[in-house]
Order: sequence, then structure tokens, then C-alpha cells
Amino acid sequence: MKHTAVRSTYFCFLFFCMASGVASAQEQQPISTPATAMIAGATIAEWKGNIRLSLPGQLSSNPLRGEQLPPGTILDTGSGRLLLLLTDGSEVIVRAHTRLQVQQPSLADPSYFQLLLGRIRALINKRTGGAVPFELGTPSAVIAVRGTQFEVEVNLRNVTEVDVVDGLVEVIGRNATGGSVLLEPGFSTRVGMDSGPEQPEPTNEIRPEVERPEPGENEVSGKPELEVEFKRAEGDQEVTTRESAEITEMTDVQEISEQAAVAIEADTKPGSEPQ
Repeated sequence: MKHTAVRSTYFCFLFFCMASGVASAQEQQPISTPATAMIAGATIAEWKGNIRLSLPGQLSSNPLRGEQLPPGTILDTGSGRLLLLLTDGSEVIVRAHTRLQVQQPSLADPSYFQLLLGRIRALINKRTGGAVPFELGTPSAVIAVRGTQFEVEVNLRNVTEVDVVDGLVEVIGRNATGGSVLLEPGFSTRVGMDSGPEQPEPTNEIRPEVERPEPGENEVSGKPELEVEFKRAEGDQEVTTRESAEITEMTDVQEISEQAAVAIEADTKPGSEPQ
């Protein structure tokens, strides 16, 4: 009788341990996966110009505001530009003449995007605790952040330039011996296909001709920061187009006036016959 009670107590204890282990595993499992899946894909917030989308398994198409872009989508902006919104509220401006691929992060390649050519500006919300850093890939580098504002450009020689506006950014060379550098606000680096990241230099010394907004410059209550920049760039483009049209019109008027003056002068010369 005593042995029976002991066995019953033992099996109850064993069952309790197994049940606790299963419950613990079920509670921990959702925490490990959303870190990479949470912001996979993107949504088109705004766009302008001749943008072409290549969604997985579909023919090339025009973008739609609010359209969700699954992993595998390739964007070609041509002379246009695009504002992407990620599910955690982060934003990415894809500038003109840029080719960008949306990716599904994985253990083999944790990048959310591959910037193949051109320039983007990203405002990534802070990721704290054990959250996996946001990563962006290029042909020559990997850029890892936990919440920052930065720009990345890839030229035709696959050289990557990274400019940090706010926060800290780690830039890693894809070359096995490439190493990495940590960029602070106001600093930049470049990475070639066969070289590691250069030592950080002040952004305005690398390319002073490129206009870059200061941190917080685009802040407007109730609107995402890069949306404000996108709208401002759209307004600047409309002003430039209007000014260009006005200059063309003034030139045409001036040419007509000059032609009329020449014709009048020819008519009034001695010996000229009236037309």
C-alpha cells in the first residue's frame, strides 16, 4: 500500500513537470519568431513618378497607395520616388533611380531589404530588449541598426555609402576580411566590393554637395517624419517644374519679340519693298 502511494505521488510529480515544460515552451515560442517576422514586407504610403513593381510571380505593374509588398518584391523607381511604411511604424524613402528588393529575414540572411542600386533614407523605430536588429543588405555591405535615421547609397560600381543622421549604425563589409565600423550621427563610411568599411569621416566632408536634413528637421505633430520630407520634396519638385515652365515661356516670348523686331527693321530700311 505504501509503495502504491509512493508510485502515485511520483507519477503525479512527473506529469506536473512535463505539463509545466510544455506550457513553458508554448509561452516562449511566440517570442522567438515575431522578432524577425514582425516587419517583413512593406506598405506603400506615398509615391510619385514612373514607379514599377515586380511582385513575386506577377508581371511588372504600377504601384497603388496602401498596397502591401510581400518579400520578393522588386522596386524600380526610375525618375520617381516612393515612401514605404513598415508594420512597426518605421519608414523608408526610396529615391529616384533606385532598385530595391523586399526580403523575408532568415537565419541565413536577416536583411529586410536588399538595396541593389540607388539611394534610400530610413527612419527605423527603436528596438529594445532582445529584439533582433533591423538589417539592410547591399552588394558590398550589411547595415545593422536598433533604431536610427540614416541614408544608404549604392553606385554602379557596387560601392556602398552610409550616412548616419541619428543613432548608431554598424556597417559590416561582405568581404570575409572586411571587418566593421560603428557610425555615430554626422559620420559616414564607404564599402567597396573587395574592401572593408573605411574609417568614419564627417558626412559633410565626404560629399558636401549632397543636401541632408538635420535630425528633427522634418518633425510635424501627427505626421511621420519622412512623410513630411516626402511631401516637401514633392512641393519642391512642383515649384521647380513651374519655374522651368515659366522660363521656357519667357524665352519663347523673347524669341518672338526679337523676330518681330528684325522683321520691322527690314521693312523700314531704304529700298526695301513693302511686304
